[in-house]
Amino acid sequence: MTVVTPEILDKWAVEEMAALADSEYATQMKRLAPGSGEVLGVRVADLRELAREATRVHGPEPEDWSRYLSRVIPTHHRERILFGLYGLDHGSELLDDLFGERVGGWARELDNWELIDALATVVGWWVLADMSRVGYLEAWAVRGETPWKRRLAAIATITLNSEGNSYPSQTFRVLRNLMNVSDSSLVKAVGWALREVKDTDALLRYLAWWAPRTKKGLLKEALRHLDPAKQDEILALV
Repeated sequence: MTVVTPEILDKWAVEEMAALADSEYATQMKRLAPGSGEVLGVRVADLRELAREATRVHGPEPEDWSRYLSRVIPTHHRERILFGLYGLDHGSELLDDLFGERVGGWARELDNWELIDALATVVGWWVLADMSRVGYLEAWAVRGETPWKRRLAAIATITLNSEGNSYPSQTFRVLRNLMNVSDSSLVKAVGWALREVKDTDALLRYLAWWAPRTKKGLLKEALRHLDPAKQDEILALV
C-alpha cells in the first residue's frame, strides 16, 4: 500500500488546481481577503470537491491531512491551504492534543480572515471531541501573538453552537477575553460568535453584564439578530 505523504498530496493538488484557476476570481479574492500568499483563484466549491476526490484517490487519514497542512501553511498559498483544511474537516475529531500545538504554530503564520475562519471550523470540531480543549481557545484569546490568532479562538466557538450543539458557558469563557478588543476584524468575529449562541436567555444575561464594560459597537454586532426590544434593553445599560 502506498504511503500518503504530504508531498504526494501537494503535487496532486497543485496539478489539479491548475485547470481550475480563474485570474478574475483571484483578483477578487485578493481584494476581499488580502494576505501575503499566492492566490490562484480556485473557488471554494471546487476546492471542497478536490479534497473529496483526493480522499477517494489517495485515502489520506486525518493525520496525513495534518502533516500536509504543516507543509503548506508556511507557504501562505490560499488554495493549497484551503484544500488541506477541507480535506481534514470533521476528521480533526480523531486527532490528539498534538493537533492543538500544531494549530498554535499555524495560526502565527496565517494573515487573512478566509484562511483563519476555515481553520477555526476544523478546530471547532476538534474541541467538540473533547471539551477540555476549550482551554486552547482561551489561551489563544488571551495570548494570541496576532489579531488573527485571537480571531481563530473566537470563530472556533461558532462550531460549538452549530448542528444541534449548544455550549454557551464554554463559548463565554473564551469570548470574555475578547470583549474589549478594538481591531475591527476581531469586533466582528466576537459579535458573530455571540450571535450563534442558541441559548438566548444565557446570551442576554452575559451581554447585560458586559454592557457597561464593553464598546457599544461590539454589543450591536452581538445583538443584531435579537428582538428590537431586547436590543434596546441591553443597549440602555451601556
